[in-house]
Amino acid sequence: MTTLELPLTTLKTNNSDLFTWWYQPWVESTNSAVKLQRIWLETLNDALRHEFEFFSTMATSYSKLTHCMMGLGGPQTPESMASCYHEIAGDMTEATLKRMRKVSELSDDFKERIWCEI
Repeated sequence: MTTLELPLTTLKTNNSDLFTWWYQPWVESTNSAVKLQRIWLETLNDALRHEFEFFSTMATSYSKLTHCMMGLGGPQTPESMASCYHEIAGDMTEATLKRMRKVSELSDDFKERIWCEI
């Protein structure tokens, strides 16, 4: 039998079955990617919020420093300047430690969010 003599068979498929076969895995993978993107953006949002809190504390501390340097709180003495510097240094130390703690927690929160979605 030659190839010319082979019976011609037509591929009988339903187009909707083919579409479903292609569409279902595509949707599942897209949904997973969208969920991961959402988790990543939420974590980024948290990181930016923590940074803005730190910048707010910095602005307040610099305002206090300017207030002390210009003598707006009364006459400047070495004791009042030292007290002002110590107060500002304490505020910035607390803000820096809080920032470091929150940044270290971000990776744990990110991992937890991913595992909750999985």
